Amino acid sequence: MNELFTIKYDELLTEFNRYVMTHPKFLAGIPDEALIILVDPNDPEFSRYNLERVRAYRRNDDKPDRPVVYVDVGALAPVRSRLVRPRVLPRLPDALAVAS
Repeated sequence: MNELFTIKYDELLTEFNRYVMTHPKFLAGIPDEALIILVDPNDPEFSRYNLERVRAYRRNDDKPDRPVVYVDVGALAPVRSRLVRPRVLPRLPDALAVAS
């Protein structure tokens, strides 16, 4: 579970950061220095593992009274390509032919 958890957690954390960058008002409901815990009700195993990890972290937290906020991650939209107008070339461009 560790490797799968890490992959999913990293993806959700990245998406959460992107979300708050484009929706800064979302942070208004989160106290300063709060511990944000990402949970996914559609993946109870992930959520349980994350909660266990956070409990272990809190035992050594330098601020034992730190506010805790749970964020239901909702759903992820499908991953989309960011390529703009790609083209299939019949041959290697001259500028690159010299380099090879």
